[in-house]
Amino acid sequence: MDSRAGDAMQQAAERAAEAGERTRELADRLERLSAGRLPSAQDAVAARERAEASAERARAAHHRAAEGHERAARAHEAAAEMHDKAADHQVGDVAGHRSRAEQHRALAVDDRTEAATDDAAAEAELGSSADDDDRTGRS
Repeated sequence: MDSRAGDAMQQAAERAAEAGERTRELADRLERLSAGRLPSAQDAVAARERAEASAERARAAHHRAAEGHERAARAHEAAAEMHDKAADHQVGDVAGHRSRAEQHRALAVDDRTEAATDDAAAEAELGSSADDDDRTGRS
């Protein structure tokens, strides 16, 4: 994988994790505000809207990261296939091509694992929003 693509995916994953953390912090803050005296109902609504927007941004970031990992996995599979074809046609270093093909397949598996992790994180964000609704009595 190109190091720039890997860096971009890592940064996207970090931003998604940070957005998820901010969402949880906002939800906790909203819960604390709801338990105490609120300056106004309007403040509670505004806090809730910010928490929901933050949760949606976190979900979207996780989905984008998952899509990027899936694209990277497909690219690794295509590269593996090309190395296999080169080896099959005895082009260049046959053993080297076979080795690179296996490396690309392993990287594809890693990317699919990361995609699944990001999808699960997005679902967890969705679940935490539902939990927030339960705590605040909203649906």
